[in-house]
Amino acid sequence: MSWTQKTAQAKWVLPEKVDLDQVTAIARETDLPTAAVRILINRGIDEPERIEKFLDPKLSDLKDPFSMVGMKEAVERITKALWNNEKMVIYGDYDVDGITATSLLYMVLNKLGGQVGFYLPNRLLEGYGLSKQGIDESHEKGVTLIITVDTGITAVEEIQYARSLGMDVIITDHHEPGVTVPAATAVVNPKQPECTYEDELSGVGVAFKLAQALYRSLQQDERELDEHLDLVALGTAADIVPLVGENRVFTKFGIKQIARTTKPGLKSLTFVSGLMGKDISTGQVVFILAPRINALGRLGDAGQAIRLLSTRDERVAAEIARKLDTENKRRKQIDEDTLRVALHQIDEQVDLNHDKAIVLAGEGWHQGVIGIVASRIVERYHLPTIMISINDGEGKGSARSIPGFHLCEALKKCEHLLIKYGGHKYAAGLSIEQDKIEDFRERFKEVSQENLTLEDIAPKLNIDLEIELSDIDDDFMDAIESFSPFGPQNMRPVFLTRNCEVVGQPYTVGNNHLKMRVRKGHAVFDVIGFGFGDWARQISAEGCLIDIVYVVEYNTYNDVTRKQIRLKDIKLTAGCMPA
Repeated sequence: MSWTQKTAQAKWVLPEKVDLDQVTAIARETDLPTAAVRILINRGIDEPERIEKFLDPKLSDLKDPFSMVGMKEAVERITKALWNNEKMVIYGDYDVDGITATSLLYMVLNKLGGQVGFYLPNRLLEGYGLSKQGIDESHEKGVTLIITVDTGITAVEEIQYARSLGMDVIITDHHEPGVTVPAATAVVNPKQPECTYEDELSGVGVAFKLAQALYRSLQQDERELDEHLDLVALGTAADIVPLVGENRVFTKFGIKQIARTTKPGLKSLTFVSGLMGKDISTGQVVFILAPRINALGRLGDAGQAIRLLSTRDERVAAEIARKLDTENKRRKQIDEDTLRVALHQIDEQVDLNHDKAIVLAGEGWHQGVIGIVASRIVERYHLPTIMISINDGEGKGSARSIPGFHLCEALKKCEHLLIKYGGHKYAAGLSIEQDKIEDFRERFKEVSQENLTLEDIAPKLNIDLEIELSDIDDDFMDAIESFSPFGPQNMRPVFLTRNCEVVGQPYTVGNNHLKMRVRKGHAVFDVIGFGFGDWARQISAEGCLIDIVYVVEYNTYNDVTRKQIRLKDIKLTAGCMPA
């Protein structure tokens, strides 16, 4: 069975009713369709001024970077290093957020005249985060200041070790702090307890705020930093942080910057990805650009990705971009092979009628792909999932979660069985001794039983609005597209239309995907349903009526652009064939 096949009917959650007088008044004042206003009100954007700010964000909306705890101290120490010509190293993570953050600060400090290098740990040899190997290598090169990006907030011992060698460390991170915050020279992380900075930034977002603060302190023209918003958008979208507040501003302007980027590497990457000259969406960043940047880091050395994004040599850029594209194809095959083994393991080891979490372990699983595979399993079963790769008696794990289950808090209740762990509410990593994996599996399942209800693990499909197909005109589409960039806490609106007639013969394409047309009244739409191919037979009877939940978007094929429905779910209404 293909992993794209849909396995469970989600519960459809309809929106709350809104005050129609309020809708009418706001629609009149904003000149928006009432359907768009109803969606915005349900999303908590319920005043004309807030709607205007949401639909038309400006770079001037960005907050003062010095309002973040630790920023003043970080800028003072970096300024001292610049004046004294000290050697600095940017120490990053090997995912897209870490790679873009490292590239950004590396280029900014170079531009400011700094002696700066970068270091990314090898995922397969060093694992996640600050390592003594990386610190030793920096020390041997005469580095006196380490600046972490997208990592470091839990590296208490490692930072103590660096300082024992005479090196200062500035932490910039966005992950959850542990009980003890490292004794660094400065800690810049909006999630540290005393910081009241409300936006949930990505690692590259925090790095950009540091760059802003440096430029402001050194009285440089901050507009020069706009050229790096392409990197901020890449890392922010790829790290799946909420696309509201500052993240919305970063991504809205950054995606435009990707289209006109002056970075040879990013231009080469959009070319090999087939996106050159096209309008780029957050979805294309997440599913097309980001995996290629991620590929080298997942399969070993991410340093090439930094060289891609920071080089000014077009020949070098093209060469690295082609390599990333090739490595991404190899990574995809490893994904599929690992997923097949994992699904077989679930069939044999997991009680899906009782267990509220899935913990799998395998000898030699590639550490670079287990996080992707864990995400696929969460999509399929809607249960928190941990994939552990075992090598030489030690397991390295990647975890993914569902709404209502905080991974880091759950792992904290298992920490006596772990070597180390860290991450977010929905994604985390861990290390564990092989002989403790079974005990960990049982303990993690206990924690999930204690904290998750049957309601929590039932997949839910939140619907923004029930509409008719005839409502979907050009004005409606313009209003919906103005909500972009789409992402967490600002997803593309989801609609419900009841009693649609299936027109003609549905058929399958690709890897179990459904193609069909639907009609209601005089409105007829093309439909694509990814992973819905098994429905083709049931809805093929003449006169079959279905309720559909979907998003509507533009699709361009053979240079012709049309509105298209992308299916989220189906319910049979009348006249359809039995399963």
